[in-house]
Amino acid sequence: MSEIAETMSLSLVERVKLLEQILDLSSEGIWAVDKDGIIIYVNESFERITGVAPADAIGRHVTEVVENTRIHIVVQTGVAERDQIQRIGDTEYIVSRLPMFENGECVGVLGQVRFHDVDEVNRLARRLQHLQQRIRELEKAGSSRQHTRHSLEDIVAIAPASQHARRLAMRAAATDATVLLLGETGVGKEVYAQAIHRLSARNAGPFIRLNCSAIQESLFESELFGYAEGAFTGARRGGKKGKFELANSGTILLDEVGDMPLSVQSKLLRVLQSKEIDRVGGGAPIRVDVRIIAATNKHLSQMVADGQFRRDLYYRLNVLPVVVPPLRLRTEDIPQLVTDFWEELTREHGIHHKELGPDLYDALREYHWPGNVRELRNLLERLVTVVVQNTITGDHVRTLLLAHDDAPSDLHVDDNYSLAAHVHKAERRVLSMALARADNNRSYAAKLLGISRALLYKKMHQHGLFPGESSKSNTSTR
Repeated sequence: MSEIAETMSLSLVERVKLLEQILDLSSEGIWAVDKDGIIIYVNESFERITGVAPADAIGRHVTEVVENTRIHIVVQTGVAERDQIQRIGDTEYIVSRLPMFENGECVGVLGQVRFHDVDEVNRLARRLQHLQQRIRELEKAGSSRQHTRHSLEDIVAIAPASQHARRLAMRAAATDATVLLLGETGVGKEVYAQAIHRLSARNAGPFIRLNCSAIQESLFESELFGYAEGAFTGARRGGKKGKFELANSGTILLDEVGDMPLSVQSKLLRVLQSKEIDRVGGGAPIRVDVRIIAATNKHLSQMVADGQFRRDLYYRLNVLPVVVPPLRLRTEDIPQLVTDFWEELTREHGIHHKELGPDLYDALREYHWPGNVRELRNLLERLVTVVVQNTITGDHVRTLLLAHDDAPSDLHVDDNYSLAAHVHKAERRVLSMALARADNNRSYAAKLLGISRALLYKKMHQHGLFPGESSKSNTSTR
């Protein structure tokens, strides 16, 4: 504590000198330029790398010292360039160019030499590639078993609705009965399925997932039950195991089970009743011991009433129903979800200097979250990669949500396919991203977009991008 107090008592000049000594001791070459590309700082390692003394470098344009640099380009784009290979003299280095911002505008760039030996980096890359190949071989030898990464501890349950769903999942895990997970898209049904499997007596067995909405009807039977050699043209020699065989002694997750065709539903019902499967083109039935977890975002009871889902299969699946609540009904969970996702995303993208402002959580609670937890994670990923300010605020959240709420997604049958509609949505999203990047500085946003400020204001009015204003297209989607 005494050392800290002594350091804090240093004058500003003394602190600057202390920081310079620390940077000079770094083995990394470090230099900084201003918004005009003029070198304003270099450390001692810079001289060892370039052969140019600090006194001869400071005050000169960076291209006069390092001819093939891109630092002056990063000043103009404001986009970081990390871990790039650059030849300086006769040596190749791994360098990073990191823009520095003030009030949303790039005011300079910090250059870093991260590695001095590219050959060593290449050796590490080859070693990593070898280890990855070994892992693939081990996975193949393990009968293509899929392993879970989510446990019950990963389920954030602070809100009463979340706590209730978590308790039901715990009870379900204690039995071997079929579980039906119900909930909107993006609520985390697969997280619940994996958690139930890991807490169950089958946790040493495989966990196999099948997305029923992603399989053509003609391929469903072979995917579920496998096929024998020679069953059809192009069949693999020796045949192929289906998902039920792969899940033997473990758990199978039938995700989006509401999209399973009626013709396949009858075959699935037979498997549930007999505990046996028949390979396509095969002979004797194969006995399987599999626990089934089904998941859907559809109202199966209504589908039964409409003749779109078999009533007998519905009763077989709906033994232990667990309703996973939407995010709008569990807003108490948002702070913890944000903390978990933020830690994961900053590590994934290598961005550790940004922090979340306290007003950010108010903006998150105001939103209705049609995409639920998945949408929350996607928003946080855009915030960490798009916003250049060190502190991310509620205004950043609202600006990006305005774009995302009306963003184009995968087309469905009843979607508007017109080019004008998609151009409108794309323009709205680009405008919002530019405003977020500029921290709502309209002049800087117009500069980023390459348009006049007057045109920016006009476009903002058209798309409802002023606080408290909603565009027609946005309100029509609610």
